[in-house]
Amino acid sequence: MHLKTVPFCPDLVIFRMEQRNNSASAYMAESFIKILFACVLFLHASTQADQVSFSTTDDWKAWDHPNGAIEIDVTGYIKPLEVRKNIDAIKNARQFGGGIRAVGSNPTNARSVMDGDYSTGWAPDYSMPSDDWWIEINLGRLVTAEQIRLHFAEDAPPMEFFSVLIASGEQFFTNALVPIPGTLVYGTSQTFGFNENQVVTLDAEHVQVSVIRINVSQVTPNALLSEIEIRTVGDNIALGTIERGGSIELITDLQSVLEGGQNMADGNIVTNWSLNTLHQTVTGKDIFNRIIFDLGAHYWIDQLRIIGEPMGAPPSRRSQNGNFFWYQVLASDGSLAPDGSLRWQEVAYRPTAPENTTEKRNFDHTFPLQKIRYLQHYFPSTEGGTIHQDGGTHSPYATFGYVSEYQIYGDGYPGELYLKSPIVDLGGTKGLTSIEWIADMPMGTRIEVRTRTGNDVEQNYTYYDKNGKVVTDSRYKKLIPSFRGAIDTSIAVSQNWSLWSEPYNSSGELFKSPSPRRYAQMDVRLLSESPGLAPKLSKLQINIDDPLAQKTQGEIFPNSVAAGLEETFSYFIEPIFDSRSKGFDQLTLKSSVPMHFLNIKIGDENVSVDVTEDEDGFSIMLPQKVRRSGTIKIDFQATIYQNLTRFEAFLGNSDLGQGVRQFVDEGNAVDDIKSESISVALPVNNYIISNVSISTEVLTPNGDGISDELLIEFDALKLFAPRPIQVQIFNLGGTNVRNLSYDLGTANRYSFTWDGFDEKNRLVPPGTYLMRVKVDGDAQDGIEQHIVAVVY
Repeated sequence: MHLKTVPFCPDLVIFRMEQRNNSASAYMAESFIKILFACVLFLHASTQADQVSFSTTDDWKAWDHPNGAIEIDVTGYIKPLEVRKNIDAIKNARQFGGGIRAVGSNPTNARSVMDGDYSTGWAPDYSMPSDDWWIEINLGRLVTAEQIRLHFAEDAPPMEFFSVLIASGEQFFTNALVPIPGTLVYGTSQTFGFNENQVVTLDAEHVQVSVIRINVSQVTPNALLSEIEIRTVGDNIALGTIERGGSIELITDLQSVLEGGQNMADGNIVTNWSLNTLHQTVTGKDIFNRIIFDLGAHYWIDQLRIIGEPMGAPPSRRSQNGNFFWYQVLASDGSLAPDGSLRWQEVAYRPTAPENTTEKRNFDHTFPLQKIRYLQHYFPSTEGGTIHQDGGTHSPYATFGYVSEYQIYGDGYPGELYLKSPIVDLGGTKGLTSIEWIADMPMGTRIEVRTRTGNDVEQNYTYYDKNGKVVTDSRYKKLIPSFRGAIDTSIAVSQNWSLWSEPYNSSGELFKSPSPRRYAQMDVRLLSESPGLAPKLSKLQINIDDPLAQKTQGEIFPNSVAAGLEETFSYFIEPIFDSRSKGFDQLTLKSSVPMHFLNIKIGDENVSVDVTEDEDGFSIMLPQKVRRSGTIKIDFQATIYQNLTRFEAFLGNSDLGQGVRQFVDEGNAVDDIKSESISVALPVNNYIISNVSISTEVLTPNGDGISDELLIEFDALKLFAPRPIQVQIFNLGGTNVRNLSYDLGTANRYSFTWDGFDEKNRLVPPGTYLMRVKVDGDAQDGIEQHIVAVVY
């Protein structure tokens, strides 16, 4: 077998159609023809392929991944991008659109001050007027500087007379209180004279820097400014939150829809988010608000900085913008509480203090390094349940909860990252046999892969007006032709696709999603339990082959039974073949409950077969390959404890080895059976515990071999996840004398014994006792109790 890459239709393949006449439908038709033609080409190219492979830089770039959190190397591997502490913000300024903002003279050498080469540098053209002896560098975003260093060329004298000016991004305002675009207020400056140091260090603890400017005031012959270094807290994880696929959700007790959250993570101190207090009135109780960050990935975080300087408002009005009375910051790694909500824990708290509102504008918090995906900033916008002041009913602040920038810092590689492949078009119905990958996974890291499959895709249309604004279909049709813009056509999965599979934890596992199918998609998770380690994925491939049967349908009967009782089931399979089908001579039936094989019938004939049973089900080896359509009936016994217990069948071919199997689809296999399901349901009721039995109502622990122990048996039902199962013995005073079980369990049959001894291994006194079984259900708890007498 040779490696061959199958072309694919991406998850979002876009054909843009420019409007040229009055009919948008003509262009939709044109787009559809283009897509159809492309997929016909894919069909032709992929019919002989046996693998679909992703291994190059271009392959990985086609995946949907969290921007700014993934490193795609030119050699073809993909890995999480490390979050760093104590970085030089100059070195990655271009990543954020920064660079040389302006230079008064000698622009040719301006970039030398940020190229990392200490042997090159910039000096002004001293033949120009002194007003032109300056250079400005834009960092591309707001950073919190801890130290600033100027490096002068070592083989020349340092500059002696100069000044350093720092701007956070604040602008000047007109007399009409309108910001003047392109202007900068340099809020911090430091002047140097008679400098003799090759490296000049400025103390800049917690200084907000967006632009730095160097003014040279006197000539120093041959002196060169070789590098500027701005040491910052580290990489600000908040930047790029939206681009990574994360979100910033805003919730308040009074306003159901809030906007502008992205302004807290755009690197611009002028833009901001705050709560408009015009919507608030006297309520008699505090009004609470939440800012919820979904970072788009799991990061190791240990520091927050909340910048609340109202630089977007004119200086005369900044006191009208309040920050906080108090607040609490909660964090979650994405794990869920029993009710399905996120589990939160506090990482930062700011107690009530008068200076919190307008005097202390910036807030810093550090805490132990921990894996975080979500942050919730919780704060009130009233104080003591009232917002009135001086007998009025208005707020003393025009806005409250003012945040211009949220800075989030951490250390190490992200703990969890998610990537999704384009939609892979196999060019026709194919059997997907297994999935493999090549990766570097240090101990403590792992890679999980999930798949889903389907036989069709949907086309989605996005309409734009002439200004590029998205409009609805109906709105687009009402626009006159000259006001219509482009139409984007995208391909996406349809409703008929399978759900995401259970994870593949190791390379080479058999394919877990329904097959054969025409389309497939993969989801990859890069996981690490240590901030210093990260997995690296070099190659991922799906192995494919012609299907064993072109189509299969399976159903089980009966598909509804009583819980906890052994039943006889029949599983029907209807395979359909064509000339490319390879046939099968192996059948496997798997479920979450034990099964005992009884018989198999192919058509009207009972067949003698070899059967291997295990805890997951059984496998059948047929005497010869099946290549003709016809009904197969498999009889077996099983006991059902869980509602909608699934029974999944797979076809196999001994000539192709254990690495090839085909999932039997759910459907109508036999006309006179009305199941069309491979799941078995339990009666609709609230029972969680069933079929409780005790061996005796009188326990006599005297060692004579008769009723020395109490045997307790019961069925736990309908548990979709492990839940606490308690079996306890109480005396009539309500005291717990013995715990027989307090462990997690799933839907199953359980058995426990009590020998009459208490928790301290002492024989209990004769008398009457209460045996209680309690199962914590997903929606409600189940409790069963029985009276037991102890006599000896």
